Amino acid sequence: MSREELALFGGPKTIESWEGELTRGVGELGQRPLPVGASQEEIEAIVEALKSGDFARYKPIYEFEKEFASYMNVKYALATNNGTSSILAALFAIGVGPGDEVITPSYTWHLGVTPILALRAIPIFCEIDPKTLTADPEDIKRRITPRTKAIIVTHIWGVPADMDPIMEIAQEHGIPVIEDASHAHGNEYKGRKVGTIGDIGCFSLQMSKALPAGEGGVLITNNEDYFERAVVISDYSRVIRDVKSEELKKYRWGGFGFKFRMHPLAAVLAKVWLRRLDHQNEIRRRNHEYLYKRLLEVPGIEPQYIPPYAKMGAWYGFRAQYFAEQLNGVPKERFIEALRAEGVPVFPERYWLVHLIPALREQKVFPKDCPFKCPYVECKVRYKEGDLPITEAVYKRLIGFPTFQGKDYRYLIDKVMDAVWKVIRNIDVLE
Repeated sequence: MSREELALFGGPKTIESWEGELTRGVGELGQRPLPVGASQEEIEAIVEALKSGDFARYKPIYEFEKEFASYMNVKYALATNNGTSSILAALFAIGVGPGDEVITPSYTWHLGVTPILALRAIPIFCEIDPKTLTADPEDIKRRITPRTKAIIVTHIWGVPADMDPIMEIAQEHGIPVIEDASHAHGNEYKGRKVGTIGDIGCFSLQMSKALPAGEGGVLITNNEDYFERAVVISDYSRVIRDVKSEELKKYRWGGFGFKFRMHPLAAVLAKVWLRRLDHQNEIRRRNHEYLYKRLLEVPGIEPQYIPPYAKMGAWYGFRAQYFAEQLNGVPKERFIEALRAEGVPVFPERYWLVHLIPALREQKVFPKDCPFKCPYVECKVRYKEGDLPITEAVYKRLIGFPTFQGKDYRYLIDKVMDAVWKVIRNIDVLE
């Protein structure tokens, strides 16, 4: 193989520029499932809703919930204003409260964990599987105590966690499971859509997700009691309409002080994009499976493992681990610098490990004078570096690659791989 001069040292760039809609409007991450600007179909749907007055009666919200429940083949769907609210509603629905423990991976979006704090409960962090980057079932099992009230599983970057052993462990201990499927709309685990395997599934519909609504979220479940409790905390005005329980109907006056209602125009957009989801997922699948297979050939680079049980489509992100010891000891940061110089917008991991965010490390969320008089909340939990050695080691190796949305980008992926191999062939000059 030839050894071209790296762009980092003045050689020609492998990729001069990205194609229009791939990265425009999102800077360096290249992570946007939509073309820039609304389509005519979206504009017409919004205009029709505004003219009809249906949005003022929240009709689009109920229509979206019905269509999403049908798509997921579940009994209940509850639209919310964002994915974080859907997780808080799910935790409330299963009865999480002060002093309860909720097991969750630390390698997840931090706002998938902070709802635990909002309910004055305690996050208990588990390790991830170093290949799939999802929650390790055996470590979940080790962290269960009599105080464990729930388990949250994140299908990180769209890769489904291994749900069968997690559900077996949870059912053995009588613990509900919440799936955070915000990265995985339409993806499947052993033929079942993720979000439908646990007791409650939660999705973000933020604009960069596979199913976008501008901003929004949705909770799904087959459990009527969980659904009704989620309604009560999410939108008091729906209690009369959606709640059968006489015990819960009294909360129609003010609920519990929250209101997580989705904006009706967001529901209009979500309905349009739900009809496109499978088609767009098929495009994403072709692009990212191609990138995945190409990266498997590269020494020192290990893409996030896609298990045989997974059917991918929604790729919210694409991650790989960088093993410096296999590449002349060149630091990850130097490899990223060289690849970016070649025109590939790779980047260090942008998520924080949640057990190391300031709110948890500073312990300001667990006051010594707990108003609920729960002694376990009195700062007895400490979060520090070293708590999760497997997760922390994997995290330090992670590199984010751009995602490829909207159309067939395999020709551009070939250019990315040309750049990767160019850097690999010249790895010795980066020392």
